[in-house]
Order: sequence, then C-alpha cells, then structure tokens
Amino acid sequence: MVLWSAPTRWQRAAWGLGLALVTGVQAQSPSRPTTTLTAHAELVSVPVIVRDKSGAHIHGLKKEDFTLAEEGKEQQIGVFEEIQAPSTPAQRRPGPPDQFTNLQGEDSSPRQLTIVVLDMINTPPADQTYAKNEVIKYLTEPGNADLPISLLALNRTGVKLIHHFSNDPKQVATALNRVDRSQAPVTEDPSEAFLTNATDKLSTILQGFGEFQVDSEQAAVSFDRRRVITLTLQSMQQIAQAFAGFPGRKTLVWAGGGFPFTINETTMALKESGAGLDTLANLAPLYESTWAALNQAQISVYPVDVHGLGDLPGPSTVLVKKPLPDPFTHGQWLHAGTNGTFETFARATAGRAYFNKNGLQSAIHEAVDDSASYYLLGYYLHREGKKAGWRKLSVRVNQEGAQVLARTGFFLRPPLAKSEETSKDAMEAALDSPLEYTAIPITAKWQEVQAVSEQGRKKAIFILTMPPGFAEVDETNRNRFAVDFWAAARTPTGAPAGDTEQTMEGNFKPETLDRFRSMGTDYRGALTVAPGDYVVRFVVRDRLSGRIGTVSAPLKVAP
Repeated sequence: MVLWSAPTRWQRAAWGLGLALVTGVQAQSPSRPTTTLTAHAELVSVPVIVRDKSGAHIHGLKKEDFTLAEEGKEQQIGVFEEIQAPSTPAQRRPGPPDQFTNLQGEDSSPRQLTIVVLDMINTPPADQTYAKNEVIKYLTEPGNADLPISLLALNRTGVKLIHHFSNDPKQVATALNRVDRSQAPVTEDPSEAFLTNATDKLSTILQGFGEFQVDSEQAAVSFDRRRVITLTLQSMQQIAQAFAGFPGRKTLVWAGGGFPFTINETTMALKESGAGLDTLANLAPLYESTWAALNQAQISVYPVDVHGLGDLPGPSTVLVKKPLPDPFTHGQWLHAGTNGTFETFARATAGRAYFNKNGLQSAIHEAVDDSASYYLLGYYLHREGKKAGWRKLSVRVNQEGAQVLARTGFFLRPPLAKSEETSKDAMEAALDSPLEYTAIPITAKWQEVQAVSEQGRKKAIFILTMPPGFAEVDETNRNRFAVDFWAAARTPTGAPAGDTEQTMEGNFKPETLDRFRSMGTDYRGALTVAPGDYVVRFVVRDRLSGRIGTVSAPLKVAP
C-alpha cells in the first residue's frame, strides 16, 4: 500500500478532520476496461451510424470500409467496433447494503439510452404544454413503455429530474403534469421609446431620453439572456457529467424554442446574438468545457423546435437606435439565429434537427433507432503543432448508397497544464444537482462513527473508492495530478449540517504512477456532525480533465 504525499494546498475544511488518500487497494470498478489517456496521445472516439438508401442500418462493415479524416488529413483507425445496443436498461450492480455507488450496472455493454429534455426557459409557455403532451403521447404508445428513456426538464432554477427509465406510462404522465410551465423566454420586443427625427430643441431632448430608454431596455435583455445562456450551458454540462458513465453513444432530444446563443459554423465559437449584447468572451470557458463534457460522454444532440408554425411579431413600428433590417424585428432575427444553431449543434454532435413542430414524437423515435446500431471508430490524437479549438472531422464509407451520420468535429481543449479546472462553480453545481454524476465511478462506504471532544457532535468516517486510473496524469509536467474531494451533509429538510473540502495534488513517482493506473484508489475522510439523520453528497473532480463523479449516501448518527 502506497500513501500519496500530503496535499500541497487546502482549499477549505469546515466541520471536517484530517483526510488521507491511499493507492494500492483494489477498487470495485466496472467490468469494461478503463481507457487511460495521456498528454502525448489522446483517443478520439467517433460513433458512426451507417444506413442504406431505404434507411435500414448496414451491418457487417469492416475497419477498411471507413475513411476517417481530421482537418482533411486521413487518420489511422486504431479502435473499431460494431455495436448493436439492446433496448433494456442495465441492472444496477448488486453490493453490500452499507455501500453506495454510482456505477451503472453489472452488464456494462452499451445500451440504447435516450435523454429527453423539456426546455422550459427558451420556449413560449403554450409550446411548453405542446411539448409535454407530445412526450406523453410517445410514452403511452404501445411498445415504447419499456424503452430506456430518461426524462428531464429545464426551468429557471436548473435541471429537474422527472424520471429515470420508468416503464409505467401513467406514472410518467402524472410526473409530467406536475411540471409547471416556466415564464416566457427572453425576447427583444420593439421599444415603446419616443424617437423622433425632428431637430428642434424639445425633440432633441426627447430624442436623448428615448435613446437612453432603448439602451436600458437592451442592457436588461442582454443581462437576462446572458443568465439564460449560462443556465443552458451549465445544464448541458450537468447532463453530460450525469450520463458519461453509461457506456456507448447517447442521444439527447432537446425539445424547446431555440438555443439562447448562436455559434460560428466554421470555428464553433460563440457569437453575439441580438442587439445590445455585450461580449461573450467571459462565457467562452463555460462553453468550451460544455463541449468537452459532451464529447467525453459521447452525447449526440437532437434539437426539436416546438415553437410552431405561427407568425412571429411583425416589424417594429418605431425607430430604434440600432435597428435591424426589415422585415425582421429583434425577436424574429434572434429566433432565426437560434434555430440555425439547432442545425449546427446537431451536425456537430451527430444528431438531427427538427423544426416547426414537425415531429417531437418522430424525433424521439429516430433518436432511439439511431442508437440501436452504430460503429465506434477511434484514433490517437497527437497534439504536436495543433492549436486548441474546433477540429473538423469527416467520415466516409466505401460502399455505394451508404448514408453516414457522424459528428463533424470536436473541441480540442488546451494541454492539461493549461486547462486545469479550479473554479468552485462546477463542484457546487454537482453538490446541488438532482442528477448523479457518473464521469468518475465512485463507491462510498461508512467505516465508523466516533466520539469527539466537541460536545454534542460526532465524527463519521467514510471511504471513497475509485477505479484504476480514474484521473488524468500530466506526464509532461512530472506526472502531475490534481483531484478535488468534497463531502456535504444535509438534513431531511435540506439544511446544511456539515461539509469538508480538500484538494490532493502533486507529482507521482514512476512506481506510484504504475500502481495508480493498475490498482484502485481509496480516499479516507470524515465529517463532524450532530446526532441525527442526513443525506451526504460526495463529489470527486479530476481537475485536469474536468470529469466529476458524485454519489449520495444516507447517514444516521445516534446520540
């Protein structure tokens, strides 16, 4: 057994005691092999769906039938597999009653997994009702009840879990009906400010007041849209972290009225959207880390525009300081831009886009069918001479009539030394999320409860077990590692009762690195709380990759 060196920096330790990290204990890890990526060669996985002219899946293709290129340069395919995913969810791994895990099942083979998100913050209220009804119709169709679909909602407070893999349509319908409609999305309506072209003194004064009103309105809309963009990206990232531990390709059906941002189709960078919107530069890290999370989780996005076929508001009837070309008002221009983003997002992630209420049910059907059969291609990426940013991918199949659906690129993040995640925002989101993050597999176990000198409190000792090589190691920086561990206890009413945080970072010796990559890792810590019943949320983050795992465990501390 090898002890990691003491942490070089404590972030915070509230209510907690000393923590130790131990390597050399065999972890309870998934049965599928663990892929360890290094700073020298990273595996780029590309799921590819191949159909014939009639729309049927083509089976039996070989690696030699595919040509995979990055930025126009052909890549050697190092990983190849044809996957035909069953339509039943994996069963949870059985374990001792005193252990709690986010591991997904005893059978770790890929499954048909479809995630449906009802976007309630970017969708008009009437269309929210339409989307809910369409999902209920799909789930109550004969033959659909047993399909593994996870149903989520997104509102102004964040992601909400409606159900996981329920095969009871009545239960799902009841849960959906309890989901309240959210407020109307951000729109840029014509200003009611009085703006005149007259040049007399009074008109000049009124013109100044009118322009100030327009500027204030646009600033308020800009602030609100920034908040919605942030919430949308954070929610996408939470979903990616939650389903990353499920093997294989996942389909994400995003039912809404449009994404609240637009992107450059060439570089996939965020673009300004709407009049008066200030720079999005400070949102770029969140946007890029969201792309990284979607890539790591192998999630394909199927955006569905449920806004409908009705006309949008007509042209502005008054002058504005920064007018848009007729016949579009600000709202029309924004809607067109975000629907364009739907199409771009779908192509980039190997999904499909649907517009004008032309089929939420059909979108779910096609998403489920797409994930039933696909090929997994992979090649090893060498960073030499490559800048961080969007890298274009293309896949061809050397068979007449073959139709290919594959992602058109990926976001290459900066090298590990420059991409370390240190913000607390993602950790705090993981603590509060209704979703269990699976990007890092974790098994938690309570070891014992001890008395402490502080009157009326006790110390609950826990052990977290992670699989071999659960975190990245930067070999170019003397085998550097950096891992955050958080634990927070909450009462049945959700009140905080005790928490602890620690960052373990340093440099592996070669022999310790070998053990880390071949054996499991145990982390031992403690929470100091008063007697009572609690739910404790454990969060583990690999700072170098941004991957996060969470697991919740009940805790009962006797007087």
